[in-house]
Amino acid sequence: MTVRIGNGLGDVDYEVGAFYDELAAAPYGGGFFPMARMPPSYPYPNPGIPSRRIMPTIPGAPALGAKLQPLGFTTVTFGAATGTALAATTRPQKPFKGRRLVVDIARTGTTATGLVTVTSITVGVNNQLVSTGAVGAGAFAATAFDCNVSLSACSSALDIAVNYAISAAPTMTDVVNIATTLFGETVGS
Repeated sequence: MTVRIGNGLGDVDYEVGAFYDELAAAPYGGGFFPMARMPPSYPYPNPGIPSRRIMPTIPGAPALGAKLQPLGFTTVTFGAATGTALAATTRPQKPFKGRRLVVDIARTGTTATGLVTVTSITVGVNNQLVSTGAVGAGAFAATAFDCNVSLSACSSALDIAVNYAISAAPTMTDVVNIATTLFGETVGS
């Protein structure tokens, strides 16, 4: 097995577990200059220059590469006439890969006490949950620890939906409002 160590400029290939001398100083005979005795194993004659070295960041210009950004969803409101299952949806305008889901729940009234669950998280038509069982929305609270997810990548033509259910719908004028935010990586400026 070969391990490549370096940053693209002058990488060094080391054989793992083979060709070490008695002192185990370096492969192919050791010493201070192991490259002198190593056979060339680069697949390309010149590995190239990383783009960050030839395109420095410019103040005021958008950063290149992936960025961590929030993605907002429609607000869901459970009330007396809404039923017990609703969906929060959004359509990202750039390629997006979700990393952390945050669910904020606000209850108004004495009958707004039902358990809120996440029944599915879909990217396009693909459910991102491992099973068909619902997950408590409290698992995605803003104060929850280590609740990161790794959703499938979403192009700008697909919808992302978080489907919610409540165990008992509020009555009269009582409501349960749910705001959904998905933090993730987006590419572009």
